[in-house]
Amino acid sequence: MRTYHLFAVLGIMVWLLGIGWAQNPQGKALTLEECIHIALQNNSQLRLASYQKQLAHFTYRGSFQDILPSLRLSYGTFKFERGPTSYLGGEYVGKGIPALDRITRQTDYSFSINFSQNIYDGGYWWNNIHKTHVDEQAQSFNYEAEKQSTILNVMQRYFTLLKEIKLLQVYQQAVERSQKQLERAQRMYELGSAARVDVYRAQVNLGNDKIRLLNQQNVVAKARRDLNLAMGRDPGEPLEIVPEFELEKKREKLQNLIQKAMQQNPTLRKMELDIQSSHLQTKLASRNFYPQISAFFTYSRRTPEFRGLYRELSREYNWTFGLNFSWNLFNGFGDYINVQKAKVNESLAREQYLDYQRNLISTIQNLYQTLKAYDEIIAINKENLKAAQEEYRLAEERYRVGSGTALELRDAQVNLTQAEQVLVSAEYDAVIAYSQLQEALGELLEKY
Repeated sequence: MRTYHLFAVLGIMVWLLGIGWAQNPQGKALTLEECIHIALQNNSQLRLASYQKQLAHFTYRGSFQDILPSLRLSYGTFKFERGPTSYLGGEYVGKGIPALDRITRQTDYSFSINFSQNIYDGGYWWNNIHKTHVDEQAQSFNYEAEKQSTILNVMQRYFTLLKEIKLLQVYQQAVERSQKQLERAQRMYELGSAARVDVYRAQVNLGNDKIRLLNQQNVVAKARRDLNLAMGRDPGEPLEIVPEFELEKKREKLQNLIQKAMQQNPTLRKMELDIQSSHLQTKLASRNFYPQISAFFTYSRRTPEFRGLYRELSREYNWTFGLNFSWNLFNGFGDYINVQKAKVNESLAREQYLDYQRNLISTIQNLYQTLKAYDEIIAINKENLKAAQEEYRLAEERYRVGSGTALELRDAQVNLTQAEQVLVSAEYDAVIAYSQLQEALGELLEKY
């Protein structure tokens, strides 16, 4: 027994350590998948969507009560006491009559069974079952959409942090180049082959590059806080991510992407179901224009002794069987108003669907064109970077041999830093745009 308890305690400790490691793996660089996993566990909006999905499921199950029979058993004990009376047959007879001066006490026991069954209610029960089932499916798609939104948010902030870290490295290299140039200018000035103004200019350039580096450090810190928040963690919690990431990009024709989005986008699917639900709500509102029929049966017994409830069953009983028929003929146009409101809500749901569909198609078209442009921009920037690197190398060589100026070298250095910066931004902005396209297509859940 002690061995069993020991293993149980060890198992709980391992489980708790596993949770702690998953939530806060100290000293471990997180991959994108790990960040997404943490976010899916911690995101409050996703939990709310999960609760809404559960509520819709139980509402659907509860809708069957309108067609299932109702059966109720009841049992009761009643004590009865009647004081002396001066009346007999409704006439005053006064006191002194022994039969009327007595206190009457009695205990009764009762038992009853009540059964009722809905037969027809204007189509309410089957329309309500259908509607709640549609609502349950809609909440499932809403939950998927919220998961996709959470994944996209993490991806965008993850790639943004990666981009800012890469830009930080670019600015660090710029500071190193400026520091190298300052040292070179100082040596050349001491040898008499450069003017003192070149030293001052190099000091200013180094100072400006250090300022950019400090600003970028703040940008990286903010991007790290934003990613922590996206994962549902404390913004100041230590966070390191894997510095390299390669996103596999699949390119399809624009029309194929639009068709895929029409079939897979969870928000669009939810809005389709919202239209169905609104249409069924109109049918539910119309149920009061039809009669309602139900059947009922009641059996009851009441005896002054408890054993009388189960003895001599052919005596001391009552039973009732019947049909209820009701029809609301007029209630101040209330039913008509409810139907018209339901129709308006159905029109609203349909218009919202069409508006979202148009915007979704526009979003896919914009992202498709953006990604095509990024392909060309990245290719151009790679060539620009090679040219800027060669320009900087030649300017550095000319300055070293005294045929170039410090201003030319600085221009070449600025061009190189800018080319590195533009290429890094373009590459990661393209990755973020591709993630947004995946979310619009409804593909993030399949991959993550």
